[in-house]
Amino acid sequence: MHTDFCIVVLTDSLYLPGTLKLLESWRHHNQPLPVVALSKDPETLADSRLRAITEKQVLLETDSYRDIQPYKKRRSRRHAETFYKFEAFRDFGYRRNLFLDSDILCLGPVPELLGENDCPLMAAPDTGFRKTRGYKGHLAEVNTGVLSIHRDLLGERTISQLKEIAQNEPGRGGYNSGDQGIVNKWIHRNGMAVSLLTPEYNLIKKDYSDLSGLETCRLLHFCDRKPWIKSLDQPHPLEELWFRGGKT
Repeated sequence: MHTDFCIVVLTDSLYLPGTLKLLESWRHHNQPLPVVALSKDPETLADSRLRAITEKQVLLETDSYRDIQPYKKRRSRRHAETFYKFEAFRDFGYRRNLFLDSDILCLGPVPELLGENDCPLMAAPDTGFRKTRGYKGHLAEVNTGVLSIHRDLLGERTISQLKEIAQNEPGRGGYNSGDQGIVNKWIHRNGMAVSLLTPEYNLIKKDYSDLSGLETCRLLHFCDRKPWIKSLDQPHPLEELWFRGGKT
């Protein structure tokens, strides 16, 4: 097993089906990597299916996140929990942490993520970015669903910096809220060098009827309704692909 990299996932009872499918699809297309599962929920970490495919299960200490609000005008407990993604920057003993959102499906090999690259951070541009009227961020934003983090950035120092921004400058709402807005602020504030991945490494789909880009897609990101949450309609082709675990 490759020990220069580990996969980091953030999960809970709602996202566990996505986490399991993500890791299943990764193993179908790529070499096995050690997996670190993060969760606030001890029952999720105790799930036998998850324990069978992860090397480490980490119960998050969430007290330090309690005072961080997602944004000033509205409150959303679910959205606030996205800040737990900062824990993907914790040092688990590997050269790079590969963080993958649990609503991602692997459709092919990912050599660009597993090759030699000393850039501190690798991420794909957010092709779903839509600037809102109150947005105060940057026009060039990365999507935090796929992150490759070099060990130089791993550890408490980075996590503390992210928490501080989230605490003091949480954003006004919409796109500027949650973990992604904070990570992008941190990148720009520190002049962080980012190696931009091509969109095929984080193909964002909010409209399930849009099948463009699937021919070359390696990591498919279900940013809107999650495929494992039952709908009243017939499954769309993208949802059917998820149920097949990324297998053609």
